[in-house]
Amino acid sequence: MTATSTQALLEIIRWSAPPAPVNWRAVQKAVGVTYPAEFREVADALPPGSFQTFLSLLHPTSHKPRVYAEELLGYAGMLSSSADSSFPYPIYPAAGGLLPWAVVGFDYIICWLTEGDDPDAWPVVICSAHLSEWQVHRMSTAEFLRAVLTVPSPIELLDYVAEAQQPPSYIGVDGAQSDQAGPDERYWVREAEGRTLIGPADAVEQLRELVTPAPPAVPDWYDVWMKVQGKIGWPPPADYQHLVEELGAITVGGVTVAVPGGPVDLVGTYEKLRRRVNRELAAAGGPPGPVWPAKFGVLRWADIAGGGHVCWLAVSPDPDTWPVIVLDAELRRHVLHMMTASRFLLELATNPDAIVLEPPG
Repeated sequence: MTATSTQALLEIIRWSAPPAPVNWRAVQKAVGVTYPAEFREVADALPPGSFQTFLSLLHPTSHKPRVYAEELLGYAGMLSSSADSSFPYPIYPAAGGLLPWAVVGFDYIICWLTEGDDPDAWPVVICSAHLSEWQVHRMSTAEFLRAVLTVPSPIELLDYVAEAQQPPSYIGVDGAQSDQAGPDERYWVREAEGRTLIGPADAVEQLRELVTPAPPAVPDWYDVWMKVQGKIGWPPPADYQHLVEELGAITVGGVTVAVPGGPVDLVGTYEKLRRRVNRELAAAGGPPGPVWPAKFGVLRWADIAGGGHVCWLAVSPDPDTWPVIVLDAELRRHVLHMMTASRFLLELATNPDAIVLEPPG
């Protein structure tokens, strides 16, 4: 059972690098416990590193055994400093206490409850960093990791870990990483290479004469755009910001613009598409090219009546260089328009025959 669970974990992260066995005798002496067999297998197979970039193993070879034991004491001390009379478990190095073995960013510390004489029977306990919440899962180490990396995840508290990327990844601090799989990173951008956007870059004033503006009443747009940037990692293109501030959630030729907090919410539409794609990728499906937050991904900014998506194509770190890409509802077919969002809408309003909203099969 142990070997099967560990192998299944390595398969879903597509790990093929050779193992580097840990000196478990020295590690276990320094920590003062015998580790579960499955964790020993996982740590032998993987170098120090992280799943999905933020679920990090507290790996025994990340430090010399004595320093590693001190690191575990440090994480245990964080929990001890927050524990009160309502917390039901002792904490390492107390006998039968919670022993940290992984962390999720700065939010959660994952532990074993070292109760009983059989380490392979220790349950996994997820603790928030300040012990405001905790959950017990009676799973083995590799079973737990597989559950956290699966879409949909049965570990709802950590479901965002799996949803960050599918297929799930592991990246070692030494640069080793999962074998490449999933969408072709450059699938969408190949068509845009060597091409430039058609002007004008900001067509909001021309559009104003062709639509009925309904700008939202927002007291501080700077704050709105900072929050959007915090969610997606980039500020939206400048012409789109101008469009939303001046005209709002307009509809042009069946295309409805998504705006922050609007009927079609900008960040919400990103998240909806991302979650859907990750579910499809987890089931060995999904689009041929990447979707935000993957590199060179597409970011949805408008709906098409009857289905379909109007997106930006993130061809570079500069959002003002992003062209518009129209995809069908299934994300299989696309048409690239070398225009900004406002220029695209202007063309749709004045020359609709030049804009393809139903990519050919």
